[in-house]
Amino acid sequence: MRLAVRMPQFGESAAEATVVAWLVQPGSAVAAEQELVEVQTEKSLLTVAAPAAGKLAEQCAAPGDKLAVGDVLAWIEANGVAAPASDSPVPTGVHTIGTAPAAKKTTVSAPPRPAVPAGNGHGNGHGHGNGHRHDSRTALRAHAGESAFISPRVWTKLHEAGLKVSDLAMIQGSGAGGRITATDIDHYLSQGEAMSPVRQAVANAMARSWTRPLATVARAAKVDALLAHRRTVAGRPSATVYAMRALALGLKHGNPFACRLYGARLLHPETVDLAVAVEVADGVLTPVVRKVEQLDLATLTTTVEDVIARAQAGRVADAGDAVASVSNYGVFGITWATPIPLPGQGLILGLGAVRSTPDWNPATKSWDRAREIEITLTFDHRIADGGAAGRLLAEVVELLENPTRL
Repeated sequence: MRLAVRMPQFGESAAEATVVAWLVQPGSAVAAEQELVEVQTEKSLLTVAAPAAGKLAEQCAAPGDKLAVGDVLAWIEANGVAAPASDSPVPTGVHTIGTAPAAKKTTVSAPPRPAVPAGNGHGNGHGHGNGHRHDSRTALRAHAGESAFISPRVWTKLHEAGLKVSDLAMIQGSGAGGRITATDIDHYLSQGEAMSPVRQAVANAMARSWTRPLATVARAAKVDALLAHRRTVAGRPSATVYAMRALALGLKHGNPFACRLYGARLLHPETVDLAVAVEVADGVLTPVVRKVEQLDLATLTTTVEDVIARAQAGRVADAGDAVASVSNYGVFGITWATPIPLPGQGLILGLGAVRSTPDWNPATKSWDRAREIEITLTFDHRIADGGAAGRLLAEVVELLENPTRL
């Protein structure tokens, strides 16, 4: 039987891979699970194995060729292998590589396996390892949910349920060779309880945010002057209000993070609009305060208190575009954290809990007590680098430590 060796699905995000080198030449005999070709994805170098014993009849791609998932890499003349069962139609004479169960090997399908560097004591990555290693790798693939073939029905189920390929690791497959079927997904979804709409919205937003290159910088700010200053301002502004005002002024002064990223273009709004994180039942809402750089502390205090009250009552009036957010996780006693900026926003400023620390007084040559908070700034590294983030954070700290300038 003539079997097609196709480019497998190496993971959720890998849609294509580049052929690096062939390990077996046409006309050569191959064993089941023998590594045939090395391919390179964006993240790693891997190998694709033979689905069955036989002879390599044809190579369909040369080193340097880039193939999409499902494209034919090679053809094998298999030794007496029947076509595999599947939960979706498979063209006659075409064999799709699948994931075998961990407990036994199969002569019909074999999973793709990462190439093993030479000299590590576990083989040379060219099919000379022992059977135990192959079994463990098969088990790893089976439990990682990285089947080389996912049927259209299963893809549809994943999309409808909002699942990712990596979520298949939680599902026990009942199909041929341990393959996960649409029925298996239905059974999985019938268990547990559905997430609330708010929780789903938060989960989706965080999943989109996490696809970006995020980095965090942090530094401490002494807040004794701020705590004294707030008693002189109408409404007694919270640390959140002071932080929003300081961040708005820092962004107003031409910092590159005062923008929104759209594809490969940077949009610079005319005003600094900031969102504030508000905890609600089973989630977080982020109402937006407009023109923060134009509001004094007293006015900003009233505005922020109003949007927080509305959010807690489930009546957010404005959740539109903002360049950044402020999250005061210090209210939970947390001193340091790295909150994730929302999709479309370039950064989020986090405030830790107030804590007392020793502070050297050079005038009296003695130790005093100072109160300080840790401030974190998590930013989208595509927009700017750590230097710009560090300068922005330094300016925010400088303003918080000198609140009369706010």
